[in-house]
Amino acid sequence: MRIHKLQIQAFGPFAGSEEINFDELADGGLFLLDGPTGAGKSSILDAICYALYGSLPGSRTGSRQIRSDHAASDLAPEIVCELTIGDRRFEVTRSPAWMRPSKRGKNKTTEQKASSLLREFTGSGWKELSTRNDEVGHVLGSLMGLDREQFTKVVMLPQGGFADFLRAKAKDREDLLANLFDTSDYARIEEEFAARLAEERKNTETIEARLSASEESIAAEAAAFLAGREVPTNSEEQDDAALLSVDDRFADFHRRIDVLRAQADEEAQKLRVQKTRTAQDAKKLEEQQRVFARLGELRATQTRYAQQHEGATIAASKLEHDVKAVSVQAYLAQVKTAQTTKHESTLSWEKHQLWLNTALELDCGSDLQALEDLRERALAAAEEHAVAKSAVEEEQKRTLLAAQVGKAEQLATEHKQTRDKAQAEVAQLKTEREKLEAEDVDQVAAGENLQQVKERQQLLTTQIEHATVRDDLEKKVLLAREKASAQELKIVDTEKSLLALRTEQLNQSALRLAAALEDGQPCLVCGSAEHPAPAQADADAALIDDEQILEFEAAVASARSQGQKTAQSRDMLLAKLETAQQAAGENTVEQLRLDLGETQKTLEQATKRQTEVAARVKKLEQVRQRVEQLTARVAQVTLEHATAVQNAQSLAEQLKQLDAKLTELRQGKDNLAALVAELSQQSNGLSGAVQSLQLLHDAVAALDKAEATWNTQRTGAGFATLADFEAALLDAPEREQLRQIQRTDADLASAIATLEQSEDCRKALELETDGLRAPDEEQILEAAQLARAAEEQFEVARERVVLAQTRLERHDESVGQLEKLRADAGPVIESYRRLRSLAEVIRGGGENLYKMTLSTYVLAARLEEVAIAATERLDAMSGGRYSLHHDDSKQGNSKSGLGLRVLDSWTGKYRETQTLSGGETFMASLALALGLADVISHHSGAVDMQTLFVDEGFGSLDAETLEEVMQALENLRAGGRTIGLVSHVAEMKQRITNRVSVLKTQHGSTIQREGLLTLSL
Repeated sequence: MRIHKLQIQAFGPFAGSEEINFDELADGGLFLLDGPTGAGKSSILDAICYALYGSLPGSRTGSRQIRSDHAASDLAPEIVCELTIGDRRFEVTRSPAWMRPSKRGKNKTTEQKASSLLREFTGSGWKELSTRNDEVGHVLGSLMGLDREQFTKVVMLPQGGFADFLRAKAKDREDLLANLFDTSDYARIEEEFAARLAEERKNTETIEARLSASEESIAAEAAAFLAGREVPTNSEEQDDAALLSVDDRFADFHRRIDVLRAQADEEAQKLRVQKTRTAQDAKKLEEQQRVFARLGELRATQTRYAQQHEGATIAASKLEHDVKAVSVQAYLAQVKTAQTTKHESTLSWEKHQLWLNTALELDCGSDLQALEDLRERALAAAEEHAVAKSAVEEEQKRTLLAAQVGKAEQLATEHKQTRDKAQAEVAQLKTEREKLEAEDVDQVAAGENLQQVKERQQLLTTQIEHATVRDDLEKKVLLAREKASAQELKIVDTEKSLLALRTEQLNQSALRLAAALEDGQPCLVCGSAEHPAPAQADADAALIDDEQILEFEAAVASARSQGQKTAQSRDMLLAKLETAQQAAGENTVEQLRLDLGETQKTLEQATKRQTEVAARVKKLEQVRQRVEQLTARVAQVTLEHATAVQNAQSLAEQLKQLDAKLTELRQGKDNLAALVAELSQQSNGLSGAVQSLQLLHDAVAALDKAEATWNTQRTGAGFATLADFEAALLDAPEREQLRQIQRTDADLASAIATLEQSEDCRKALELETDGLRAPDEEQILEAAQLARAAEEQFEVARERVVLAQTRLERHDESVGQLEKLRADAGPVIESYRRLRSLAEVIRGGGENLYKMTLSTYVLAARLEEVAIAATERLDAMSGGRYSLHHDDSKQGNSKSGLGLRVLDSWTGKYRETQTLSGGETFMASLALALGLADVISHHSGAVDMQTLFVDEGFGSLDAETLEEVMQALENLRAGGRTIGLVSHVAEMKQRITNRVSVLKTQHGSTIQREGLLTLSL
């Protein structure tokens, strides 16, 4: 960034318009900005900052005392700065808010708002970029890569501030660095780690609570199971158990539960043997009862079989003959069906023979040859009928086609008439359209003119209202000012009276002291006990007491209170008057009303014009639309006329061809319908006759075949005659009765065979041989009761075994789940511990011995860069004696990392920055400022700063040190930089002849350019 030119007008101490050409100063590289204290040297730097950012630097930010008090009342304050950023040249013009003269404003002034203008020089000249106050600063700051605070530190180097930074404590130094270097990302990292730590802590506490709850649950369940089931332990064993670890306690629970399980299993085995023995005894008695019951069942079944077996043999013989008769019964039914079909077919054929003889005079026999001849006649009649029927449709189409020909010719005529009429109307409308287009049809201009007049009318109406209020307020303000002035005079008079009374009371001090003197008592002033010449009052003089003073003070306070009220009333009226003046302008009510009358006339004319133009535009649009519609209609009707002519010609040709075809097909008849009816009757009659004769031949053949099959099947089944067949055939009830007798006999025989072969009957016979009988119910009931009692005792014992085994398995399963939960929770807990350690380090605790937060650590790194950059300049300024070093040594329980020390190469020892002399502090501060400027520019991505200013501090340097500092500044301007030194030290004028002097007078300061450009060569 390079500044080319600066123009200042009515700004700060500068009453008029002043200009500095920095391009001329840049030829010498180094220039001096000098002048007496208070002349306005720093105001030039303020003007540059205000031009770029719209506000003053440092502690003067927000000040409204910008306009010069020495400037003429009507001269606007303005700063114009021309500069280059990168390869782009800009001109920024700013004017701060100020109170300009006004005829009707408060105190005859009104506030002029602040304004800004940013322009860029392009190939075609200056181009306006922005007029917004905030946007101008944002654009320039973005291009330079610096905000206002950074710019004032990089380009304008106030040495006093950096001397404070050099000697500041770590906390104050951290605040300044945090403003210069953005560490918000690292602060967010600290917040993110704190949030993650809180979340992980919550998760870890939840997991640990689950582990503790699981351990307590396992122990409680095991203890509850063991309670009442094992022998109570003595107090010594209980104490030993309390000293066991959690895992050892769980193992002890496993051992004790397993002992209970083994005891229950041993008892269950004993009861199992008893249960088996009693169950076997009961089962043996039940078995004896069952086998004797089976033996009784066998003997009863044998008796029944012997009683009904003879009747079953007779029934089997009858059923055998019935089966044979049923097997050939269907063949007899087929013969009867064939006889019926032959009779019906014979009757149908005789009817068709009669029709053939009567209608066609055809004598037809019934043999196969007659059938074949009849079929050929039927086919020929069907073909002839089909040809005639298809021609009927053609004959029906002929009437429709003739009607279509007539309609097509009529339609062609109508289309021609429509086309001619539309063409004539189009020609007439085009003439009307041309006439309308020649008149005024600018509806937009008429509307804009009407809107402008309406806005003017509304503005004048509002101004008249405000002007009326303004005139009324001017009278009220005048009265309020007179009242306030009168009250101020009253306050002055009252205060003068109070002052005179106090003066008189003071003058009467000697009289008061004299009145208080007593003979022989020491004087309050000199201490003497003798009073040779006490003060004497005039005979008519009255002493003023404190009560009188209080009365006058109350009167003054009352006058002041009333004065405040009148002043407030006056100021309120003045504020309202100023608002009304701004809204009404400077014209009178009469003038505004005249303007309103003229505007009303103009509004009527504009309204009339807008109405006429609107009607004309509407009519023109209607004519245009009608022309377009009729033109399209002409084209459409022309096409439709050509199509209709072509269609009429085509239909006439089709009608001619159809008439020739129909004449040939009618075969001399009047129409084809009569011919088709005659041919249809012949074809249907011949087809029916063929079908009837064919059915008769089929029925004769089917009857012969059915009779032959019936005779063969009947004799094969053993029935010589039809009577034998009918005698063997049974009816359904008799057949079912015989089958039931046969089934009952077979079931009894099968049951006897099964029982005789069964093991139960064999055992019963053996027991009967041994002299045993079936046991009674009392013996069986007693054995069953003994077996149930033994089984119940065994089940109780077995349940104790299962319960102990289940408890043991659940205990082991719970312990296993606990181990798995511990394994899963281990990484989570370990991760939380690592995160906690890392978070503590980031926020300056834990293993962070330097007590630095992450943001402080980043700032410490920046400070180290600043110290390295500053040392490059300080080494040259101090002749190699001093260098700045970053100090991160531990500071007890306080933060570390933001310390600065100075290394004195003469002694080889580090010194605190507070031990430097005034000149040494200036050199270190200047070097620190330059180093900080370099680091800020590097990290903010700022453009190269070609124009720098160094403000004050040279008066504290001796001649030798000043020479070294000047040499360092000479090196700093290498590469085309322009360095401005702000100082009022006389020796600086002798060393730097290329300078800008600020001259201070009682009428304001001025700027004078001194020195020759050739001096820098």
